[in-house]
Amino acid sequence: QVFTIPQKNVDKKLVSVMMPFAKEYQEVYEAIKFSCEDVEMDCKRADDIWKNSEIIQDIFELIFTSSIVIADFSSRNPNVFYEIGIAHTLGKQVIPIAQSKEDVPFDLYHHRVLVYHNNNEGRNVLRKTLASRITTIKNEFLGS
Repeated sequence: QVFTIPQKNVDKKLVSVMMPFAKEYQEVYEAIKFSCEDVEMDCKRADDIWKNSEIIQDIFELIFTSSIVIADFSSRNPNVFYEIGIAHTLGKQVIPIAQSKEDVPFDLYHHRVLVYHNNNEGRNVLRKTLASRITTIKNEFLGS
């Protein structure tokens, strides 16, 4: 057994973020958090929680209880792809983002990806675009 199924419900206001934890992505994460706040959603990443002794269980529980998952494909981080596989398996609404279309592997290339630049202007555009996409998902799929 790899995961324990949480005895929790999905939180319609929770957005989880799967992305590299590298320093150069910190301002990207902040832009994502602001976009969630702009549309009255809560945002968490695995390093925001520590409940279980295994980090992968915390990640699984975060994905399991989230209504939306944002995934940054930048740098082709294998952990992010693993986590998105979990999100897709659980039927989550996934919003892929990346700094380049080349970061999107073939098996995921059919998904629409929000491409952003990791500078002030690019992160501001990302913030607005994500807020719009989250609002659409809330209205169309989550009944909010």
